[in-house]
This record gives sequence, C-alpha cells and structure tokens, in this order.
Amino acid sequence: MTTMKILYNDCYGGFSFSSAFAAEFTRRTGRDICKALYRLRLPARCDTVAVALFEERGSGWCSGRHAALKVREIPAVFANYWEINEYDGMETVHVNVDRAYADCLVTFMNTRNIAALEQQYATIQAAKKAM
Repeated sequence: MTTMKILYNDCYGGFSFSSAFAAEFTRRTGRDICKALYRLRLPARCDTVAVALFEERGSGWCSGRHAALKVREIPAVFANYWEINEYDGMETVHVNVDRAYADCLVTFMNTRNIAALEQQYATIQAAKKAM
C-alpha cells in the first residue's frame, strides 16, 4: 500500500523548523520552507524534501525552538483527508475517514458506477485497517 508522510509537532510549544533545517532545505530546493509553511501550511508538512531531511538528520536537528518534530505515515488514499489538530502547540495528525467514504458516495451518485464504488470502498477499508 502506498503511503505518505506528514511532519507534525509532538510537544507543547509550536511547529517550527531549525535555522539549519531551513538553510539546508533552501540549498536543496531553492525554496524558502518558512514562507511555504506559513502560506501553504499543510503542503509544507508533507513536502518530500522536508520529510527526507527529517529522516536523514532526525528530530533534534530539524526541530525549531519549542518543537519536537515527528513523522506520521498514512495510506496515500487519505491524501486529501488529513488535518492537523493542535492544542497549545502540540499537534496530532487526524485522518477524516468519514469524509473519504462520503466522497466515495458522491462519486457514485454522480456516475452510478457500482463497480467503482465497490473498489473505492474496499480501498478505503483496507487503508483504514492499515492505520
């Protein structure tokens, strides 16, 4: 099953990258991760270069002040159905499986394709069990 990885903060304080992380990210991509993070908050969290840097260098090197970054891996079928829940800077990655099922039903109502509905439903069920 194909998966995706999402960066999140696992301590009270707030999500942030270290200056060393930001500099290395810019060197590798030519993009400013801090601007991307604040403008497009969620996409920066699953950026493949950002995740690769985290996996290469670890949380201590990547995490900014008052942050302890971690990675959560979820089935890729839920790529459009995740969100970050935050309390005092501590975050959790939430997957809205019900929304995935609802979109599956909307697709069926628009197409009336029962085979596609059954396949989408089975895919969501398998991905849900894999989490």
